[in-house]
Amino acid sequence: MIKQILKVHEKDFEESDINSIENISNGKMFSNLALSYSLIAGVMSCFLFTLGVFLEKEKKKSRLLLIWGCLFLASSFAGLESAFYAEGYNIFELVLKFNLPLVAYFAIWFGFIIWLFETRKERKIWIVLLILLIITVLIAMNCMNCIRV
Repeated sequence: MIKQILKVHEKDFEESDINSIENISNGKMFSNLALSYSLIAGVMSCFLFTLGVFLEKEKKKSRLLLIWGCLFLASSFAGLESAFYAEGYNIFELVLKFNLPLVAYFAIWFGFIIWLFETRKERKIWIVLLILLIITVLIAMNCMNCIRV
């Protein structure tokens, strides 16, 4: 699978770079790989959210699908953050400096998740997810090399 993703970006690198596992963690190739994984996780989260919404009558299945959708969304955010970090940007500084498109992107997703769980009267779940998110962000902001791949 990695070879197929790297083949998409083959024109940017020589064949020896693609075959070398050491070069994946360097610069542009790593950010392209992280963005590809982030895109796959984002599509999966949208798919799981859609399934969770349509299975509203089966509460247990719907709840599990929505929780998994949140986990895939979190992994999509992590892939996005890793790609930014590989390019030399700290996503937390960009968000805290009020970069409107980035703030809107995160705010809309968080608002959607809160609304989704509130309509199903599952307040505990989104509060737990929010607490986990805050803890993860605090760790990531204070130790950028702790989350580095």
